[in-house]
Amino acid sequence: MFRLYTPGRILFGHGTFEKALGDCDLIVVSPSIKTKILQRMKKEVEIIEFKRSSKTGEPLERDVHNLKDSLEETKPKVVAAVGGGSVIDATKLALVLMYNRNIDLKNMYIKGVPNTKRKTSLIGVETTAGTGTGISAAAVVIDENSVKHGLVGEALICDRAIYDPSLVISMSRETAAYSGMDALTHAIEAYTSTIENMPADTMALKAVELAGKNIVKAVNGDEKSREMMHYANMMAAIGFANSRLGICHALSHKIGGRFNIPHGKINAMLLPHIISFNSTATNRYNDIARVLGLKTPQDVVEWVKKINKETGIPSLATLGEKFYEMIPQIARETENDGLMKTNPRKAKAEEIEKFLKESFEKDA
Repeated sequence: MFRLYTPGRILFGHGTFEKALGDCDLIVVSPSIKTKILQRMKKEVEIIEFKRSSKTGEPLERDVHNLKDSLEETKPKVVAAVGGGSVIDATKLALVLMYNRNIDLKNMYIKGVPNTKRKTSLIGVETTAGTGTGISAAAVVIDENSVKHGLVGEALICDRAIYDPSLVISMSRETAAYSGMDALTHAIEAYTSTIENMPADTMALKAVELAGKNIVKAVNGDEKSREMMHYANMMAAIGFANSRLGICHALSHKIGGRFNIPHGKINAMLLPHIISFNSTATNRYNDIARVLGLKTPQDVVEWVKKINKETGIPSLATLGEKFYEMIPQIARETENDGLMKTNPRKAKAEEIEKFLKESFEKDA
């Protein structure tokens, strides 16, 4: 039986932010956008400033626990998590912990996220155009060893998701580049995964097309292109929420936290190599080439390299010798990552190690 997992409502377009938060009694927001968000609120609401401790864009375990304590003090009926991935992911996880006293994050790494109905409604409002966490049933957290864990479960789906393009117009060039490449990676990995889900695949492929037409202009500040990238992010999220991801995200979770690299950036650095690696196992990269106006999967590889160069994203070789020395360990961890189950090409640790070393050497 096929399913399409989405929030109860997805609202998008200019002005949806104000219209969707009428019943909200608490906002969790990052300090960097707090003033802008409060200026747009039509009523007074309680505020929790979420200050993440990591440099990479994902919350640490202690950030999630601190937020849980704050939520327990306020006991909101409807909470809006407003910001990038770290704010929304931390709020999702904090609410799971709040309503499941006998489980902690480390349990979830092993046993998964308990499917417990929360009593607090959650609204996810993305202010970057890439994470897709307002829609997805996923959240990422970093443990004490700087390893990222991607957790998945129905309890992590927001009740409402808001994609108001006016919230992404003021993104920095760097944020637009990293978040945009994250959305593109979500779309490509969802479309090429081993799970065939027609509605999700349709959304993912359209997201690739939208990103192809708009990502460079969006990074350069074009407002219409930033709006289109926000919608590409939204559609890619529907794709990967239902068709999952693959080896690119499996690797980025192992590398990003250890080397303090933003999630979208490391995905972009890996993506051309991943397409080359996976294209022998599926014909779906031909569809991706077609919607991008290209002919072959190798054309897609070269196109991604070109986009990376134009948007200021460096090559894999810039990670240096420390990364190269850690490749065997990263490969062993990646072999056992749950996302390898949905990657189109299956690989053992030895093959992943060989692939990473060759990719590094090609970029050097």
